[in-house]
Amino acid sequence: MTKITKYVERLSSLLFGLVIIVFFAIKYNYHLHYQEQLQMFLFTTDYFSNLASCPGGIADYLGTFFVQFYYFSWLGALIIATLLVLLQQQISFLSYKFKPNSPFYPLTFVPSVLFWALLCDENFMLTALIAVIITLAFVQVYIALKIPIIRIISFVIILASLYWIVGGVFWVFGVFCMTLEMLVFRKLTKWEWAILIISFLLIVTISPFVAKNFLQYPLSRLWWGLSYYRYPIVSPLFLLIAWLTLVLILSIIRFLPSDASKSKFLFVLSIQIILLSCLSVWLIRLSVDSKKEEIMAYDYNIRIQNWSKVIDMANHKVPNNPLSVACLNLALCKGGKMGDNMFCFFQNGTEGLLPSFQRDFTISLIGGEIYYHLGLLNTSMQYSFEAMEAIPDFKKSSRTFKRLAEINLLNGEYEVATKYLHVLQNTLFYREWATKTLKCVGNEKLIDQNPEWALLRKYRLKEDFLFSDQDKGLLLYTLFTHCPSNRMAYEYLMAYTLLSKDLDRFLKYFPLGKNLEYPEIPQHYQEALILMWATKTKNLDYTPWPIKLGIKQNMSKYAQIYTSVQNSEPLLRAEFSQTYWYYLHFRN
Repeated sequence: MTKITKYVERLSSLLFGLVIIVFFAIKYNYHLHYQEQLQMFLFTTDYFSNLASCPGGIADYLGTFFVQFYYFSWLGALIIATLLVLLQQQISFLSYKFKPNSPFYPLTFVPSVLFWALLCDENFMLTALIAVIITLAFVQVYIALKIPIIRIISFVIILASLYWIVGGVFWVFGVFCMTLEMLVFRKLTKWEWAILIISFLLIVTISPFVAKNFLQYPLSRLWWGLSYYRYPIVSPLFLLIAWLTLVLILSIIRFLPSDASKSKFLFVLSIQIILLSCLSVWLIRLSVDSKKEEIMAYDYNIRIQNWSKVIDMANHKVPNNPLSVACLNLALCKGGKMGDNMFCFFQNGTEGLLPSFQRDFTISLIGGEIYYHLGLLNTSMQYSFEAMEAIPDFKKSSRTFKRLAEINLLNGEYEVATKYLHVLQNTLFYREWATKTLKCVGNEKLIDQNPEWALLRKYRLKEDFLFSDQDKGLLLYTLFTHCPSNRMAYEYLMAYTLLSKDLDRFLKYFPLGKNLEYPEIPQHYQEALILMWATKTKNLDYTPWPIKLGIKQNMSKYAQIYTSVQNSEPLLRAEFSQTYWYYLHFRN
């Protein structure tokens, strides 16, 4: 029975880890990229000392260290799987101390499953999982101590130290140790128990108050933990449940019967595996946020300029979120398909073209990408900087540092760019780029060897301009007239007039693109032009612009249905939903 048990245990732990790797590497990989961009781990003593000076700072330092490897999602998935399996193995080790040869090994997976579900929340930090693993590691050290008085002394020292190492979860160590003394060791005298309990209550109570004298944090955060969740004012109840489950599972195993025949042993084991699998699937499905994952996927792919991937995603599933649509429109424009294909996809107005500024660390990042590629560098810099400052846990962002360095370099602000680049040189995955970019500081010829930078230096506005979210059309017009070869600015200007249903401005701005050498007028422009012409005359055989015969015929058919059928929307949607005409009449 022992050989079978060991085989099943090892196999189940291995399969558990593999499932987690597949989940985070394939199903939920963009959540990992999202987390990586919202922090910046630095290999400097100042960075370490700043984190270590706060309760839970060591765990936070380790958490930030591991999250930087989310730069590669498969590596992040491997790290998460390793940590969750390690947690399970720790619970397994402790359960053996509570009851050797127990048939309830599958129960040791429950805490790991709970933390897996927590990690599906993009704002739940890896620090919380590492803090628990460190806490249990000290419990294992405590178990190794055989002399009661040595255990008590170590208990006091470790408990007091753990508050600064792992933060608010440190009390779990005390609960674990007292549970061990009560259910396993059973060797303490009444006086030793009194010392243990009084020490526990005093240290757990006083530690946050002591920290309050040195740190400007609310006492509630010092009790709970500073770095477990991205939003400092949020205390996830589910995390408390996961903490309590650590002790609860072991206590349950301790009191469950363990004597069983071989057949009964395997039956109990099988039933637990089935129930655990069902619980895991239900809990993870409940925790997964597919809508956020979709937005993060769009954001990541425009960040790495994988335009074809963005369009493929939209072809597979049409996006309907303003941020996803904004990413898609950027990809269509960069791929040369905006004028022909924009209304083949869902459009929700100008917010799906240029998102309005918000003090938010997601919307502003996406908006900053769009303005960067347009050549509105200072606007992009504002969005990027505000996005970083809006990160709730006050961490800096590698992504925004890189963008700020680029923009200051292109603006000729070499001293500022150098400061950002020197910081990035202390990172792992941005160091090489920063070192290479530093060679461009003050060297305009070297800057212009980068095709993207050369174009942006040409497109950027060199005079101050009062930016207003209320008139983005004027902003785009100013940008294009500043550099009439900026095709992206022209296409965004035309798209803005179409999305805002301002056909008068569309007709006014349309001739501005005559020198951009389009092989033919883009399809959606033709649709808008023929529509305006049709409002003036019923004769579509002649038009002032070269309109395709198929578009003229479709216009006639669309107009006939639109004017003659009382409830024409369903009929028109079936045949013309991918035209500008349908958007104009039926989209808000």
